Amino acid sequence: MKLNELKPNPKRVKSSKRIGRGTGSGFGKTSGKGHKGMKSRSGGRVRIGFEGGQMPLQKRVPKFGFTSRVNRNTEQLRLSTLARSGMTDVTITNLIAADLIKNSTKKVKVFLDTDSCPKMNLKGIKTTASVKKIIEEAGGTVEA
Repeated sequence: MKLNELKPNPKRVKSSKRIGRGTGSGFGKTSGKGHKGMKSRSGGRVRIGFEGGQMPLQKRVPKFGFTSRVNRNTEQLRLSTLARSGMTDVTITNLIAADLIKNSTKKVKVFLDTDSCPKMNLKGIKTTASVKKIIEEAGGTVEA
């Protein structure tokens, strides 16, 4: 026996209910929906999560998690972005002027994504240890 010689099982597919085709079919008149009521009508379903007017579970349970308000004013910058900008003295005001960060930003941290960078002096900007090492090797300074 091979896969291409297999024949489909005739009992596999069940014939569907023929609803509303007279009383002799067993699903005539009310078509298996009983009498009256919301579920007998077309579109007669309640939306997901609805509990009959009672405050639903997803609203009763308290929200959880935490979003830091500090993060609203904090941004991250790639070292390659700084290198491409061509700035030698990098401060938060210079970054805002160059349109690299938003006006509301108060803290910036630079992280590594390249192997080299030109000489630059960072003032008031945090960096990762690897970025600090690369900038100082290039002859620049980092003042947090």
